[in-house]
Amino acid sequence: MAEEEVVEEKKKGGKGLIIALIVVVFLLLIGVGVLAYLLLGASQPEDGSGDSAEVHASAEHGEESGDSDAFSHAKTYSPKYKQFEPPGPDAAPMYFVMDKFVVNFNGEGKAKFLAVDLQFLSYYPQVVGPEGEMENLRPILKNDIQRLLRNQFFSSLNTPDGPDKLRAEILDVAHKVLEKHNIYPELVEDVYMTRFVMQ
Repeated sequence: MAEEEVVEEKKKGGKGLIIALIVVVFLLLIGVGVLAYLLLGASQPEDGSGDSAEVHASAEHGEESGDSDAFSHAKTYSPKYKQFEPPGPDAAPMYFVMDKFVVNFNGEGKAKFLAVDLQFLSYYPQVVGPEGEMENLRPILKNDIQRLLRNQFFSSLNTPDGPDKLRAEILDVAHKVLEKHNIYPELVEDVYMTRFVMQ
């Protein structure tokens, strides 16, 4: 009699274990489903919020919200910066040409002068055009870039990536000047050296 009770209790315990496993598997499936829904659902609002950011930028410039995708070169940025009319979808890049730079630098006995010609790229004519913001900032840009060039070393510039590092530093200097004068720095996208000579 006692053996039958033990066997019956073992059968009940086995059934309880199976039920517990089924409940755990069921809960895991529900958890995976909810997680998938949240991940897939979260990606759509991000796209939607990106659209709303575009709409916000377009609204600042007096555009219809449907045209927000038409401006491929338009930048969305904080209203704390000066706002400019966004460029059209077929806008050509414009360049702000700096005066030629010829400076004494740390030539380390191998060179005395560093000569560089620069052009800054932007799609915003209000920034790089003939009457643009950078024209008003030309003396400051020239001063800060000359200071950077004078502090260069021949050994660091005479490497395969030396000129590219210098370009990045020059762009950083320009971005700091623009930001200091309440202009969104990323409106100037790049700088190109059309001449780079150490002699």
